[in-house]
Amino acid sequence: MVANTVVNGIHAVPNQFTGGEGPATGQEVRITATFLTAVTLLADHYFFRPEVSLSSGNFLWLSAAGPPDFTGDLQTWIRNDGVGELAPDWLRIGTDITHQGPFNASFSLTGDVVPLPAALPLFATGLVGLVLLGWRRKRKAAAV
Repeated sequence: MVANTVVNGIHAVPNQFTGGEGPATGQEVRITATFLTAVTLLADHYFFRPEVSLSSGNFLWLSAAGPPDFTGDLQTWIRNDGVGELAPDWLRIGTDITHQGPFNASFSLTGDVVPLPAALPLFATGLVGLVLLGWRRKRKAAAV
C-alpha cells in the first residue's frame, strides 16, 4: 500500500500542485537488469528513467522521503509525454505536485571498478619502450 500516487495529476506550472491522487494498493516487484556488454560510468550522479509497457493499469515507481542529513536535490521527477503535455519539462513529485516531499526513488548498480585512467599511461609507456627497443636493435643490426 502507498499513501499517495501521481498518475494523471501532472500539470505544467503554475497549476502543478494537485496533491496527488490518493492511496493505492498493488504488488511490489523488484526489477533486475543484467547488461551483457560493459557500461562505463564515470564518477558522478546518474538518473534512471524507467519506461514500462503494460496491457492494462498503471506502473507506479515507489519513492520515499530522502535521508535527513542530505541537503542536495536529487529527488524523484516526473513528466507527461505527448502533444500538449508537460514534456520536455519535468516536475518534482514531492515538492511540486503533492507538497509532501522531497521524495527519493532509488536504484543500485553493482559491478567491477576498472582503473582505466591509471592503466592507459602505463600501457602507453610500455608501448613506447617496445618501439625504442625495436629501433635500437634494428640500428645495431644495420651497423654490423
